[in-house]
Amino acid sequence: MKILERYIFRRALTFSAGALAALVLVVWIVQVLQRLDIVRTTATAAGDIFWIALMLMPDLAAGVVPFALLIGAIQTLNTLNADSERAVIAASGGSRKVIANPILLLGALAALIVFVNSNFVGPLASSAFQNGVRAINADAISLFLQPGRFERVQDGLIMSIKEARGPNVRGLFLSDTRDPALDLTYFAREATVVERLGQSYLVLDDGQLHRRDNKDGAVSIIEFQTYAFDLANLRPVDAGDWIRMSERSTRELLNPDPNDRVYQLHPNQFTEELAQRRTDFLYPIAFALWALIVAGHPRTNRQGPGAAMMLGLSGALVLKALGFVALSMVQDEVQTVWLVYALPISAIVFDLWLYLRNVNVSELRWVRRSNDAVRRFGTWLVRSLPLAPFEGRTPGT
Repeated sequence: MKILERYIFRRALTFSAGALAALVLVVWIVQVLQRLDIVRTTATAAGDIFWIALMLMPDLAAGVVPFALLIGAIQTLNTLNADSERAVIAASGGSRKVIANPILLLGALAALIVFVNSNFVGPLASSAFQNGVRAINADAISLFLQPGRFERVQDGLIMSIKEARGPNVRGLFLSDTRDPALDLTYFAREATVVERLGQSYLVLDDGQLHRRDNKDGAVSIIEFQTYAFDLANLRPVDAGDWIRMSERSTRELLNPDPNDRVYQLHPNQFTEELAQRRTDFLYPIAFALWALIVAGHPRTNRQGPGAAMMLGLSGALVLKALGFVALSMVQDEVQTVWLVYALPISAIVFDLWLYLRNVNVSELRWVRRSNDAVRRFGTWLVRSLPLAPFEGRTPGT
């Protein structure tokens, strides 16, 4: 790269890294707070929560890297315009490639990071996270539940045992009211924390399940010989699904075992997960091109940054939301999987078409009118605030 391109690349990388750190930190804190209920009153569990939360980072990064890239690229281009550097580059005869090359290179690097994360690092981190949660819940059941006492394990989940001998429990009672429409109560003569495929599960033996429908109050009683619970979320194992889709390796998704019960019952889940991992890396490329479209043209200081950031985030959110919708459709109709691939590819092609035609989206009439309307509303809102009691006062008076 030329000196000017390296300069733009460094600024875009700095802004994107800052945006990535802020976004990941905010989302990470929210996820950690949601999972604080798995921490017991032991130093070991309290220390494990930080390691478990750390395993959330790869999954969070995969979701926010494209948006961090978009924010960093638009911020860089807006800063170049604010400092009149973009106008100088254009006036001196610099081509658009001087601006585009660093942004596209950053997009390619982000796409590579997301690809490696989605297909290799992410499944390993997801497995480590789920196993950590299972280990804490297994310890809570076998070591820290006191016989004869009803303990709230999670919000809406109460458990009690008659006797515990290591991983074996006698007289298990479990009340699950987490579903507003259905109350579940489990009674088991015995229960055991077992290891299978390196993961911990709670297996109930010789018991009953009482199901109460909260709408009509109807109660049904089911007797069972064996009932398995996944200790990651303390819910029944669905159709023998001992390993979540997010924990399976990409190789396993490409070549599933024909005898795998989950694959036999839910083959669409394999297609959905594989399609997501194959398309995640396309979004950073689409977002990098979109940043060039909405903020890559030279602007004067009097024009200001315009609606570049609003346009950039709005377009990115719409594309990502459509991607989530397309993925959810694959579970019911596997034939719609082509839409998962078509959305990001179509966005890339559309952005390239706009770039080659040198279309300035920020200067389109409807965009300017929308931006002016937002500004007028903001001005009206500020003027409408009850600030009169504070006028003329100095701080501290």
